[in-house]
Amino acid sequence: MNSKYSDMEKFYFEIRIFPNAFFDIFVSEIAEFTSQAIEENNENGRMAIIIRTNENIESKLTTFLNTLCKNLSDINTIDVSYEYSILQCEIKDYIESYKQSIQGLECNEFYIHPSWINPKDAKINIILEPSLAFGTGHHASTFMSIEAISECIKDKHKPTMLDVGCGSGILSLCAYKLGADVSLCDIDDLAINEAKKNFLINNATITDIWLGSLGSTKQRYDIVVANIVASVIIDQAENLLNALKENSYLILSGILDEYKDLVKNKFKHLQLIQEKSKDEWVTLVFLAPSIKEINEKQ
Repeated sequence: MNSKYSDMEKFYFEIRIFPNAFFDIFVSEIAEFTSQAIEENNENGRMAIIIRTNENIESKLTTFLNTLCKNLSDINTIDVSYEYSILQCEIKDYIESYKQSIQGLECNEFYIHPSWINPKDAKINIILEPSLAFGTGHHASTFMSIEAISECIKDKHKPTMLDVGCGSGILSLCAYKLGADVSLCDIDDLAINEAKKNFLINNATITDIWLGSLGSTKQRYDIVVANIVASVIIDQAENLLNALKENSYLILSGILDEYKDLVKNKFKHLQLIQEKSKDEWVTLVFLAPSIKEINEKQ
């Protein structure tokens, strides 16, 4: 291994973005553009979008944001702009900061916690170590997805589940602990590696995992979950439907409230059996009809 690669392993980039308007749209668009971990934080009265990445994406990110601002300005006839800062940080600093700030999370029968926090005897314990991958359960969309998975699995005997955009693998880990056979996919190799690591730590088994899109599979599943942004869900609607078995569940999350009707309309031929909301986020649970009906109504 050369010294340049070793240095890359020691550092990550932390980018803070401060939009002057349309904060939620910036969050959704940045999440789709980067496929990286993002956070939202109130910093001295200004809402910041925080990206942490192993790669310096400053140039391509600012190009993307400049185009986004121009489009929003043109559509809304106001001046949309942003400020940003970028820092190169040592990974060990981030991990130590994470250790001091993170708390265990209870969600239904699960207790999600890092290894330095003691497990809880009355819960199903899942260990997630600090990393740059997202999906610890603390985000509203992840929390609601776990709740929905728990409810859907109770209706099936040893179901198969596909986790689309798996991130850290937390949703699949919860499903596995409840008895499901789980398959995972993501377009980010960092997420794939983190998911594999987290399954190993938790003595859990992955049935199948691949780097790439949902369209790469020809299998059908009892439960399909996609905790991603609304625009990607809509774009991948046909592939999501093609992955469903008869009488299966489709769990869609990561949807900002303002986009929920667009997603509902895209899947209107399915039976909407539950709509969850937390903060500004929405999770939708559909019951799929027969495969024949799905194919006829696409």
